[in-house]
Amino acid sequence: MNIIRRLRRQFILLATLAIVIIVVGALGLINLMGYYGMRAHCLDTMTYITQNGGSLPSRIRGGDNSFWNSQFGTTWPEDTPESPYLIRYFSIRLDSENRITGANVKNIVAFSEEQAVEFARTALNASSDVGFLQKNKARYGYMRTATADGGTLIVILDCTREFSDVHAFMSYSMWFGLICILLYVLIFAILSNRAIAPFVRNLENQKRFITNASHELKTPLAIISVNAEAMEMMNGKNQWTEGILKQVRRMSGLISHLILLSKAGETTKAQLNKVPFDLAKLLAQSREDFELLAEGQHKKLTITCPPDAIVKTDEKFLTEIIHILLDNAVKYCDDDGTISIHVEKGKKKDSLLVSVSNDYKDGAHVDYSRFFERFYRNDESHNSKKAGYGIGLSIAKELSGLLSIPLSVTYRDGRISFNLLLKTK
Repeated sequence: MNIIRRLRRQFILLATLAIVIIVVGALGLINLMGYYGMRAHCLDTMTYITQNGGSLPSRIRGGDNSFWNSQFGTTWPEDTPESPYLIRYFSIRLDSENRITGANVKNIVAFSEEQAVEFARTALNASSDVGFLQKNKARYGYMRTATADGGTLIVILDCTREFSDVHAFMSYSMWFGLICILLYVLIFAILSNRAIAPFVRNLENQKRFITNASHELKTPLAIISVNAEAMEMMNGKNQWTEGILKQVRRMSGLISHLILLSKAGETTKAQLNKVPFDLAKLLAQSREDFELLAEGQHKKLTITCPPDAIVKTDEKFLTEIIHILLDNAVKYCDDDGTISIHVEKGKKKDSLLVSVSNDYKDGAHVDYSRFFERFYRNDESHNSKKAGYGIGLSIAKELSGLLSIPLSVTYRDGRISFNLLLKTK
């Protein structure tokens, strides 16, 4: 059933959206924390080198760890005997005139002294005192500090390994998150039928009840109709028999619509008979069916359709949609108004736009988003003068969805239009 498939798809879509938000949010937060942790670690290292005058002291000197521990504590991850030999950096000193007064490049091999000075000047001209620069594929952190003699100390730290670790973790986490999402969707899709099984049973029971009740109601309605007509034949027409027959016709129409809605829900796309046919002929026949009704209410019905309008869809269901839209248009058209069917080329290739419109001066403040809800009728039309039960448009929407035909409603310049986009191939 179409409604079950739509419900299952929406159920899976919402569940997928929820897990995507959770996974992306969690992994994004973890990666963000990892990046800022790496950044803080690089800044701490550069701060330590700066505080030591631009060089990193060896921790092995006499086993004295007091300076390292006083700066970072015993839990600092670089607090190992090999740490000073693993950290790659250089420092440049400048005087108050930005002239080079000293360079320490013995702890890095990627830069000669001239290259280090040139790179340091890039850091000197940077807008921030602390940041990161890139050279080829390598990433370097820099820290620019004013010295007591009015000069400047620039420390450049090789952070390539740290950035590489962050990028690698980000890549692994993205693949991990994607795999988790795909596995979740797969498992959820398999188990979704079980999740919506109670709803499916209730819906099937509801449709079975509607079908059975509709057929059962037809018999007493037929008897009431025959008796009312017999009373008219014997006693002549009067307000009582006319009222009875009017309500019988109304109930018969409601029953027919309920049966059609139930059948539409059970019809699959594989059962549709989509073949090319003449749309102009269909609309001409529909005009004949509704023209007398419109003229009886002093309303005008017009059709504008190219003679070569050929569409490919299920003719029976499309006819039902057009009839529902025409019935709605005649019913709610203003007195002495015009109902029109207009066909033109659609914006999409190989398509035709069919618009069923009518004058509706009171439609400026109507909530059109609810027009296709079952049994919805706005307050102004909810009276005995406009007979109806608020189910016709929902049936049209159900049938258009079954045929994969977009159905929309618009209101402009005092006219309401229902628009169908039909395929020609």
